[in-house]
Amino acid sequence: MKLLQKIRMKSGEPAAAPPVKLAFLGDSVTHGCFEILEKEDGRFDCVYDHAAVYHARLKRKMETVFPNCPVCVINAGISGGDAVQGAERVRRDVIDAGPDLAVVCFGLNDALAGEKGLDRYGDALASIFRQLRAAEIDTVFLTPNMMCTARSPELAAGWLRDTAERCAEVQNGGEMDRYMQRARETAEREGALLCDCYADWKRLYSLGADVTYLLANRINHPAREMHALFAEKLFRTVFLRENDTK
Repeated sequence: MKLLQKIRMKSGEPAAAPPVKLAFLGDSVTHGCFEILEKEDGRFDCVYDHAAVYHARLKRKMETVFPNCPVCVINAGISGGDAVQGAERVRRDVIDAGPDLAVVCFGLNDALAGEKGLDRYGDALASIFRQLRAAEIDTVFLTPNMMCTARSPELAAGWLRDTAERCAEVQNGGEMDRYMQRARETAEREGALLCDCYADWKRLYSLGADVTYLLANRINHPAREMHALFAEKLFRTVFLRENDTK
């Protein structure tokens, strides 16, 4: 992995290479969205907290461990985005910026299309991975969090209740599981490194964790504390893989 080579070089001689550059391509979770608030005019907006997002946490950890390696983060997350849109903008938003590593995270919005959208999702991910590989950019696919498993009574607006019910239906009915399995298979086939946080969420759920209350908006945005799970898993996936000396 070129990123590891660059970090090793800069750790020994800071002037030997430019700053480390990481790009993150995804949806609202990557964008930095947490709670959803109703405005006085009746419209809604997200609460953005960019310091709490998983890639900001990863940056801080990397700069703690490798203080001679300042990290530049390219946040290419867009709220409401899906893998098809990601495939259309990966060159503009990621490749043209020349990152040392690209992290891709899609699936939450895609899965709402149901069974009919599964092939479309897999094909779009494959396109993203192929474009990044052609540009010689090492790539990690980060599986997202679980969605809510029930409609929270905290949700007052009708459209939020409807959205929560649809997300719970997709999560409880196994649709999200099928999308994540397709993502794993596509990442393996296309040579993208897998960071499977979704499996960790499923494990916590099997132990009794109330997933709905681990979501800041009670629908699909992880709480701030849960972004730490993504950051730690990414750090271990990239830097602490066994037998990885490259």
